Amino acid sequence: MEKNRFLIYVVFLLVSLTAAGQKGAIKGKVFDGAFPLPGAIVQLNGTQKNASTDFEGSYNITGIEAGDYEIVVTYLGYEKINQKITIGAGKVMVVPNILLKTSSNNLDEVVVKDNSKRLSEAKALNIQKNAINLVNVIAADGIGKLPDRNAAEAVQRVPGVSIERDQGEGRYVAVRGLPAEWSSTTMNGNRIPTAADEGASRATAFDFFPTEMIGYVEVSKALTPDIDADALGGSVNFITKTAPSKFTVDASVGMGYNAKSDKGIYSGSVLVGDKSKNGKFGYILNFSQWNRNWASDNFEARRSGDEGVYRLELRDYTGERHTTGFNGGFEFNPNERNKFFVKLNYGKLLDEETHFKRRIRFDKFNATTNAGRVELQNIYNELNFDFYGGEVGGKHIGNKGVFDWSAAHYSTEFYYGNVPDAQNNSYYSVFFKQDGVGLNPAYLQDRGNGPRAYWDSDGGYMNTDNMFGYLSNPNFQDSPNLMKFSTLELYKVAVKERDNIVASANYEFDANENLNLKFGAKFRDKDRIATFADEFYNWSGAAAAPTLASYGQYNIMQPKGTEYLKELDTNIGNSFGPVLSPTGMNQFYNDNFNNGNLKLSESDSEILANGGGLGRNFNVDETHTSVYGMATYKINSKLTFLGGLRATNTNTKVSGYQYDVTPENPDGLLSKVTKTKNYLSLLPMLHLKYSPEENTNLRLAATRTFTRPDFGYLAPGGTYLAADNEYDGGNPDVNPTYSYNFDLMGEHYFGKLDVVSAGVFYKTITDPIFMDTKQGDINGHTGVEISQPMNGDNAWLFGAEVSGNKKFDFLPGFLNGFGVQANYTFTKSQMTIPGRAGKTSLPRQGDHLANAQLYYEKGRINVRAAYNFKSKYITEHGTSGLDRDDVYYGAYSALDATFSFKLTKHFTIFAEANNLLNDKLEYYYGDDSRPKQVELYGIRGQMGIKWSL
Repeated sequence: MEKNRFLIYVVFLLVSLTAAGQKGAIKGKVFDGAFPLPGAIVQLNGTQKNASTDFEGSYNITGIEAGDYEIVVTYLGYEKINQKITIGAGKVMVVPNILLKTSSNNLDEVVVKDNSKRLSEAKALNIQKNAINLVNVIAADGIGKLPDRNAAEAVQRVPGVSIERDQGEGRYVAVRGLPAEWSSTTMNGNRIPTAADEGASRATAFDFFPTEMIGYVEVSKALTPDIDADALGGSVNFITKTAPSKFTVDASVGMGYNAKSDKGIYSGSVLVGDKSKNGKFGYILNFSQWNRNWASDNFEARRSGDEGVYRLELRDYTGERHTTGFNGGFEFNPNERNKFFVKLNYGKLLDEETHFKRRIRFDKFNATTNAGRVELQNIYNELNFDFYGGEVGGKHIGNKGVFDWSAAHYSTEFYYGNVPDAQNNSYYSVFFKQDGVGLNPAYLQDRGNGPRAYWDSDGGYMNTDNMFGYLSNPNFQDSPNLMKFSTLELYKVAVKERDNIVASANYEFDANENLNLKFGAKFRDKDRIATFADEFYNWSGAAAAPTLASYGQYNIMQPKGTEYLKELDTNIGNSFGPVLSPTGMNQFYNDNFNNGNLKLSESDSEILANGGGLGRNFNVDETHTSVYGMATYKINSKLTFLGGLRATNTNTKVSGYQYDVTPENPDGLLSKVTKTKNYLSLLPMLHLKYSPEENTNLRLAATRTFTRPDFGYLAPGGTYLAADNEYDGGNPDVNPTYSYNFDLMGEHYFGKLDVVSAGVFYKTITDPIFMDTKQGDINGHTGVEISQPMNGDNAWLFGAEVSGNKKFDFLPGFLNGFGVQANYTFTKSQMTIPGRAGKTSLPRQGDHLANAQLYYEKGRINVRAAYNFKSKYITEHGTSGLDRDDVYYGAYSALDATFSFKLTKHFTIFAEANNLLNDKLEYYYGDDSRPKQVELYGIRGQMGIKWSL
């Protein structure tokens, strides 16, 4: 630790020493009206010196000999600007803001009338075109063209990028078909801490962060040394909005409808920003609120022991989500050499969820009476996800170079609300059971593990057409008089992760006209605290356990229960009887929890006292220390080389528990355990960019990146799931995964902001992590399915990518408003799992990703329909090593549409619709004849009005 600190101090001291000299520098900004233009090229004529504007439209060129010069500013789709300047010795000249005008022969008249339309494409394409590395960019106004409501959804249209969803909304971001945790999702260049209700992944859930906060999204598929390299798949950087160049007010309100919940959606946002007349002070304040009712229908087929289904779960979810976002930005420019900034961010997702679950217990089937059991689980909870962060920093221009620095703090937290009370914040469930329910005996077989329902592909009776025909009486409906209380469950999860300090510094200068050098350092200190308990309480009162009818005044019919899974042509929802309302659940708790009627069942519960939940009760303390150096060399006007090295040291300490049952301790002994791991990652990166002519680029990259093991993989203990006889354990000794990456991509720009690109990529991966699953004994439990993370043998991934954007402006009249955008990514991977015959693919790697948009933009009108597709992929490798036991996430398609019409200069009306195909989310074993989980969300949409000053 002391060595790391000393290294940081030395580097920070070095980068803060700006060499003295008599050379001068220039700085300035490039705009289109009030909008900054990132990616513009500012060339100092007669020299090799140039610069590309950043996301705020700013540029600076240092190390210039005193004298008279001409600068030339070029931007795809805009007229070239020439401006004469005079550089004084040892001076920094502030060039007046450069205002570019659209080119009549490169960009159609719609930009002049409404630069919120194709301006977004101009911004994105110019950044991509002028970057040395492989990058895709989306601007804020481009995000607003589609009904993408959170940060994750904003990037699903980018070539090679996919998202994972929760309750129909985007949550995690993945690049090039690889697992989400293998990619890096950052905000303003810094990774965001993670906290979630399930799992302990390093992937950040971005459903808490509204798109209204985002200024740009930058997707880097081949990294440079100045980017955090723990991004094996790629890096997705969400850049928040900054102060505009003049007084700006934007506001929007909307309301809509969710067909599955049959309830409303409401949204609103406001943005205010300005800069002082002298340009020294600037601010932006941005607030967003999105409230929506939602619902989903789900069934899950649970297996145990073999491929037989012992329990079929019919899950009906309803809820209301509230997403709140805030972005504040402040900047101060005391003089032409210095700039200081403050960024503040806040996001919250509150999900008030009601869930009614029926569990059809095939394993409780009595072959003599042909009867089994139906269990009713009434669930209510409030899931909270809170994020806040702040960053301060500065940029300082010397005569020979530029020094920038920042210090930040971020925190995320997941917790349940005060349900059923403030002392037992939990996912709260009340169970009832009804025995003697007639089941169709043709459904069930006993192959040595007890009664099970087998799919016809496994020699059984059940298939996806008859799976809901398990009742012997088709008119059956569960009865509140026969539904007897069985269990009360308090499922408790709390996770808090903080990046206490993220400090970075960079120094960049031109060694000569052809060579630019940049080096810097970054330090992160983080901690993570996770607590978990799953408590089950059984009836212990003197009187008989109550029935559902005992709380008859709180019995309600399940909301839209008769429409459950109508998309699958089933009437099984007619069998759903009354359920217990959330008010009734609270009353049941108040009546029974604290008066002796309920007693904790330690044997059923997952608590530390009995050795349960070890894999989810642990703390992590971790530091990341990085230094890098890189050089950019212009070999000639067409060929540029970038090379460098990033070195990152990771120091991890995990504190948790282990539980041992021995002859000396037959009741088990709980003890604390601490594990540490320290490793240095050396990450070279090389890029070559060749531009045979102005609008054509070829890029070649060879880089090394890595991904750290998920936090859950590092847990010293494990969690035993008694209901499924499964044990999920950690492995503190698991190694990080490394990859050598090779990319070759070409692109050509033509017409009016049209572009085509294509390329291939290859990754050779060492130490991929997989879940090793086998049968064994754990603390007295036999035949347990034990899963533990292990490093596999080397793996590889190959891919190809093609993308295009064309507006049909060559067509006459009305037709020239049409256009199309499309991209397709193919990936193929292979890895070896010890003990498994043959090869298999990497987990969560899909072979095919595709996007297609048909749009119409002309005058005041913008209409878009966007299609998104991701093919199936393996989520879990089965214990048998046979493909039929691997768990797959099925192919998924989505279609969204949006319409907007500009009423006046200041007002725009809009309408949008999501999930028009209502495709099912599906997991299955081997193929879709063995479904494990199927879920449907329904169509949703809204309309509203936007006002801009």
